[in-house]
Amino acid sequence: MPLAGYAAWQLGLGPLAWCLIRRERRAAWWWLATAFAVSWLADGMALLGSPWLPSALYPVTQVGVITAVLVPWRQAAWYVAGLVLAAVMTVLWEGVGHTTLLLDTVAAGVVCWLVWPRRDLGRLRSLLLIAFGVGWLAWVGYVFAPGWTTWGLYQGMRAVSCGLFCWASCDHRTMRWVEGY
Repeated sequence: MPLAGYAAWQLGLGPLAWCLIRRERRAAWWWLATAFAVSWLADGMALLGSPWLPSALYPVTQVGVITAVLVPWRQAAWYVAGLVLAAVMTVLWEGVGHTTLLLDTVAAGVVCWLVWPRRDLGRLRSLLLIAFGVGWLAWVGYVFAPGWTTWGLYQGMRAVSCGLFCWASCDHRTMRWVEGY
């Protein structure tokens, strides 16, 4: 794997590192950072073996954690059940070892659906809409036209998302809506 690939792999750890550096005390930000780190785990698993299993699992895990932070647990469980159904449909429709475009679309759609009407989320809303909305568009570009340019655009969006995570977590008004955080 070229050096750029290893650097891109580490992007998933950016939000966790930021929480550690800032000595973040709000649990919600640690959970959200963990959700972003799920991609680091998936990339690592893909390096060690077949990439299809992590590709089918990480969107469910990542979005499951995000929904658990954004909505009550019972409601989050329904979203996760829908994501699991989308994962099964993706494997049946697209086959093992192929892209997970259906699942990725459903996962990004869930996050955007949840945060679009929530202006009370402040910077967190912007972060998630860009990371999962624009990030999804960059991923689709790579799926349909794989190459260094589209891969670079997608990884650039991941880097922007890391920066936006840092920016959003500095807004103390953002997490007022979460009870108990």
